[in-house]
Amino acid sequence: MENEKTIREVNELIAKIEPELEKNCEIGARDKMTLKALLKNEKSNRKLKYFPCKRENSASVVTHFVKIKGIPQSRFSTNAQPGIFILY
Repeated sequence: MENEKTIREVNELIAKIEPELEKNCEIGARDKMTLKALLKNEKSNRKLKYFPCKRENSASVVTHFVKIKGIPQSRFSTNAQPGIFILY
C-alpha cells in the first residue's frame, strides 16, 4: 500500500515538472535556500523553477528525467532533498 502511494506521488510530480521543461535546461534536487545562495555566488542569470517534494522521492524524480528523458543533471543537485529544481 505504501509503495503504491509513493509511486503515485512520484508520477504526479513528474507530470507537474514535464510541461515546464525547455531546451537547454538542467534538473536537480536541492533545498531552495541553499540553491539560491549557490546561484548567487555563481552570479548566474539563469531562471529557476522550484517544485517541493518529499525527500525520499527526490532522487527517483531526478533519475527519471536524467536517464529516461535525457535532461542534464545540474551540478548543484544532491540526493534526499525537499525540492526539485529546473534551471533555464
